[in-house]
Amino acid sequence: MGFSFAASISVVTPILSIFLSNVAAVSFSLIGVVTGAFFVSSAITKMLIGLVAGGRMTIGLLLPAFILLSISAAFYPLTCDTVVLVLLRAIQGIAYAFIQTTLMILALLTLSSAERDKGVGTYAASLSLGALAGPAITSVTVPIVGISNTFFFSSVVGTIGIFGAYSMVRKTFSLEKKWQIIGIKTQKIQLRERVSAILRSRMFVIALVSNFTFFAFFGIILAYAPLYAKAKLGIDYAFVSILFLLYYVSTAILRLSIGKILVKIQKKTFLTMILGLGVLLSILFVTTTSPAIFAAAFALLGVVQGAVFPVGSMLIAEYIEPSKNVLASSIFATSLDVGQGLAPLVVGATVIYLGLDLVFALATALPISATIFVMLLSTNSSSQRKI
Repeated sequence: MGFSFAASISVVTPILSIFLSNVAAVSFSLIGVVTGAFFVSSAITKMLIGLVAGGRMTIGLLLPAFILLSISAAFYPLTCDTVVLVLLRAIQGIAYAFIQTTLMILALLTLSSAERDKGVGTYAASLSLGALAGPAITSVTVPIVGISNTFFFSSVVGTIGIFGAYSMVRKTFSLEKKWQIIGIKTQKIQLRERVSAILRSRMFVIALVSNFTFFAFFGIILAYAPLYAKAKLGIDYAFVSILFLLYYVSTAILRLSIGKILVKIQKKTFLTMILGLGVLLSILFVTTTSPAIFAAAFALLGVVQGAVFPVGSMLIAEYIEPSKNVLASSIFATSLDVGQGLAPLVVGATVIYLGLDLVFALATALPISATIFVMLLSTNSSSQRKI
């Protein structure tokens, strides 16, 4: 299921801004609104999951979530109406949020602590392979069937997850009591105390800030990098899918190796190193005039994405007790979507006045500030205990 939903989303990712600009004739400023709608709806959904997740209903909702994710992709090429496109993105964001958060919580909480790092790394690698499959599909299909028809392939790969979800629902409903492990429902009276306790964890804050700032930067890349590459470097749109393919190749390679890496390096140290790499690559990304260097920097940013989310999830599993883990994981996952959702909206409102060059230059402040913050916070976090 992880492979399927990641592949379905990543078929859309490389071609969305090109489709909006060239086919649907959406203005630059509204491209940010359309792409941001996905992450805004996803963020709201993830917070609700943290409040109500638990038991039979949570597992049962995986099936309709996969159906929504897959079917909605087929409607993109059928409309050029901006409002409808925003609604489609919002629907996909809701489905994506539920699938991503639920499957990650299951991966975290159904494994023993001894196997958790390796298991989460393996699960994250399945997401990376799915994310890799999407741009591979678009690289082949766009030249053959065109941008609009490529959206239908997102629906096709999403059907794999539909069958997987159906199988899981059938097999696990008979084991309902055991699925309480997915979370203890949060009572309203306890909510403030739980959130307060979670935010007092330095490791949680480190994971949260790292996730939010990197994915805010990635949100800008997601919405505007294809247009930036075309305007500044003359990179053909057909090559953009290959750039995303290279990006997800590096993500997959890192995640396949992450279990072995974390045996030798502490998680917070590795996270700081990865964020530092993100700073160097983001600066190179926005300053180079060479298409080859731009492509290399773009691809290697996938290494950063490959580490930030799973390492942050591992820190939460290690330092947050199970009774608070679902809420903590939903807040953490929400930060990803808030970052990716807000950044395109802000850029969309300013890109007409500032231009793409200046917008991308200013965006480098995100990974730089995250690295400095994490380094400062990490110096006093060695004695952090599970809360």
